Amino acid sequence: MRHHFFPAAVLLAGVLAAHLLFSVLVYFSNVSLYQNLITIKNSGYVIVPNEFVLPTLQSIKPALCGGLFFALTTGAGLTLITFLIVSGWRRYSNQYWLLSSLFLVATVFFTIKFSYNIPVTLVCISTVGAVIFAVLKFFPDSDGAGYPIFRMFSGHLVVIVLIILIWMPRISSDVFVSIRDNLLLSNPIGEKINNFYYKYTLYPAETFKSLDQKLLKSCRIKVVNNKNLYQQIEQRMIAQDYLAVDEKFDADLIIDYDNNTLVFRHQGKAIHHCSSDKFLSGSKKILELISEKIDHNKFLRKITFLSLISASPLICYIFLHALFMAGLFFVESNTLRFAGASTVCLLMFTLPAISFYHQPAGSLDDTKLGKYLKSDIWQDRVAALKAISDQNLRIERYIEPDQLDRLIQGPLIAERYWLAKTLGSSRSPESYQLILRLLDDPQPNVVCMAMYSLGKQNHFKAPDEIATTEIIRRIKSSEHWYVQWYAYKALKRLGWTQEK
Repeated sequence: MRHHFFPAAVLLAGVLAAHLLFSVLVYFSNVSLYQNLITIKNSGYVIVPNEFVLPTLQSIKPALCGGLFFALTTGAGLTLITFLIVSGWRRYSNQYWLLSSLFLVATVFFTIKFSYNIPVTLVCISTVGAVIFAVLKFFPDSDGAGYPIFRMFSGHLVVIVLIILIWMPRISSDVFVSIRDNLLLSNPIGEKINNFYYKYTLYPAETFKSLDQKLLKSCRIKVVNNKNLYQQIEQRMIAQDYLAVDEKFDADLIIDYDNNTLVFRHQGKAIHHCSSDKFLSGSKKILELISEKIDHNKFLRKITFLSLISASPLICYIFLHALFMAGLFFVESNTLRFAGASTVCLLMFTLPAISFYHQPAGSLDDTKLGKYLKSDIWQDRVAALKAISDQNLRIERYIEPDQLDRLIQGPLIAERYWLAKTLGSSRSPESYQLILRLLDDPQPNVVCMAMYSLGKQNHFKAPDEIATTEIIRRIKSSEHWYVQWYAYKALKRLGWTQEK
């Protein structure tokens, strides 16, 4: 019986270890971001996150929540792969020199792939070490009769393949959006999970972003005796959100100037050299090149994404299966308990996918759009709004003003979300006022899309300045980092730049 709970016990140990280790990593990343933003703020710039969110960067809770994101993605991937490799070693070899060699190879591999980013390497290799210990601790003895571990893995494999086959027809580039709309935003529990994710996801995201991906970057421009050149460089840097700060601060990027040559330094190391004329004529590409050169987190981003789409669902399945096995304690036959738990898991993972089959396939023409917008089925209305948004169509062509008003006040979050996004392509003078109404929506996802659409309202000359003022006001007053992030992006689309 022990072998049925062995995978869940090992995977739980690995995920818990990853949570603890990555939480420490996120915490120090948050502290570094806090110091950077305080310096930028003291230099007179608008900052995101604002003063309401900024203190949380020094708190433990956001670090723990951010660590949970990594634990369920990167940690899950490392745990699952290590579990499979060490279980195979334990079953077929059991030679400790081989296990030690594999661990050494993994250490060297991570060190190189993480570009000698020691903190990230230590976190990942420590997670691997914790999983190895857990496998050695919990691995059940073989009874010599058909080896139950193999039969158990085979049973899990059959269920997993069935789940994949049922989901496969509906897997597309926007599968995560569909899962959010259909499974999370359609019920209270799912909404809480969604809100938790969007409240805390930017904390871990800052940990592995490249310099170019960060919203705000600090810089020091050490150009003396040439005020005109200094101002030109500063203007180019601000346009890319590299904001000049105090000389005493160790900025993200430091620019030295000597004999008409600019030297770009990061953490004390010279990264790039070019003439001032070359930089002034192509600053955006040069800054992207510099970011590429100092990006040590490419591999971490890659394995995090791959783990999210593969390891995370698998580990969730293993945990639920063990839970249902325990719940079927009254069934004496282990085989029947395993089959019963597998059946329940199969239903839990596939029934949501079946609901996706209701969604209309292919593109919707004008006739269908009007029909779907008037449908009594909310999935039809959302599909129509999504099609209008994807094709940059004007929603006022397909819907009456009174229906628009009903949608804005409607109870369905997914509907309001896609309505907010479609308004960005509207050319109706009323669309600006509708967007402002959606900015006061109680759901942060809807507000984010309203901000996105407000940033696209640059086809009227008059509202631009009004929109900019409104967005800045909301950046400073909002208590949600994700909303502020979308608001700042909207400002940039309107052509706004930072000023001291």
